[in-house]
Amino acid sequence: MGLAVMNPALAAESSQEPGRGATVMPTAIDASGQSALLLSAFFGLDNGLPLGANLICLGASGQDGMPVVLSHTIDPETLQPEDFQIVTRSGVEYTPHCLTLRPASDPGELRTVLLIGEFGNASDDPPVSVHVVDDLLSDGSLLGDTGPDPVNFRGTQVPVTPLEAGPSLVLAELVPDSEWSIKTRGTACPVGIQQVVRVTWAGGVRLPNRDELGDEERRLYRVTVKRGDGSSDEIAPAELADLGDRDNNHLLCLDTSDPAVSVSFPAGHLVDPNRDLNPDTHIAVNGVVK
Repeated sequence: MGLAVMNPALAAESSQEPGRGATVMPTAIDASGQSALLLSAFFGLDNGLPLGANLICLGASGQDGMPVVLSHTIDPETLQPEDFQIVTRSGVEYTPHCLTLRPASDPGELRTVLLIGEFGNASDDPPVSVHVVDDLLSDGSLLGDTGPDPVNFRGTQVPVTPLEAGPSLVLAELVPDSEWSIKTRGTACPVGIQQVVRVTWAGGVRLPNRDELGDEERRLYRVTVKRGDGSSDEIAPAELADLGDRDNNHLLCLDTSDPAVSVSFPAGHLVDPNRDLNPDTHIAVNGVVK
């Protein structure tokens, strides 16, 4: 899975032509030095969205589904289908029929956009890249820190993970303790936890039998922490939370305050909606896939 890169031509265009009246940001780097990136675009379903998808938008049933994960949480007021362009292997360009931030809509999660529409066929002309072609702004926060200036994703792009590939971790971030008690749709970490890491997968994950993850999967998550003497240990989360809401995020509830530096999960235990098994996956905390 590749990292997003800035498209110089589109970036230059964004500084000249405001889109839909939005404030165009001449830079895609926030105050902390973090660039606006598309972390992943995951071809999750090919003509496979269920009938219930019509509740998101009329005509969504039977369409393609492609979650796109962004580096920053976004301002929903700047999000429109026309922001995205999907390009297939033959060069055909598509615009989503509609999109949604659901089901990943809890605080800190507004960075996974589900694109819905026709994006090519996996067998003969699959989608190969996703581009942001209009002004799409962050909400001004990154990793829980609120800043005054949003960043603009216009001009970013990312390769598409093909349909047959399984889901990988694409982001791990520390959750500020001020957010631990906020009510969410998923389960919460228990009282007494000393550190919480949110991990984001490229797409929604379940067990192969479609059940939610349990204690066995909690033990499969491995978190590397740095001890006070400079050594490192690999531990399992004390609890696994943010379950039951059917999104692509989990909370790893740690019983140590020693800083978490990376998270891994072994291959072959979780599936995406297309029933593809996950590969071995590893991610730095507060970082992106290398």
